Amino acid sequence: MKGKVRVFALLAACLAVLAACVLWYAHSATLAARPEVRRTAQALIREGLLNRVERVDFYSGGPTFWVFTGTDDTGRRVFVWTQGEVWVYRRAADEGLSAEQAFSIARQASPAMARLIRAVPGLTEPGALRPGDPPGPGTERRVLWELFGTAEDGNHLYVYVDWTSGEIVRVYLLEG
Repeated sequence: MKGKVRVFALLAACLAVLAACVLWYAHSATLAARPEVRRTAQALIREGLLNRVERVDFYSGGPTFWVFTGTDDTGRRVFVWTQGEVWVYRRAADEGLSAEQAFSIARQASPAMARLIRAVPGLTEPGALRPGDPPGPGTERRVLWELFGTAEDGNHLYVYVDWTSGEIVRVYLLEG
């Protein structure tokens, strides 16, 4: 009996992950189909910021951005943050933590993230230390990973991890 329960639980978990992947893919395809996103992608390629766009995400952990992931003309993976059709910031992916490394760190947050659903590179306001903080006295933006997932108890949470240092910057628990 216990074996059947475990198999059922494993099957349910696999189906939940599959459903999350399908929803993420549909969401990404919907974003890419928006005319303003297409125009922005074309402008980024035309300006030489990206050679090819692989995906686009929406980041809303403070200021809102379209985050374009792609490659430059050397094949290096690059993130470009835009507001409207104007690019705001650009970083090569190998200059910071990967999403997998950030998730490993988020497993140590309180509460710990048990399952990752979505990872989006994000930015703070200029001079702000954490996502959602108002602009600070400086002009530098902090690059973060916004990780959305579930805790062991099944509640959803956001964990923000500094892209360079790996510091856990902020945790939001969405209790339900």
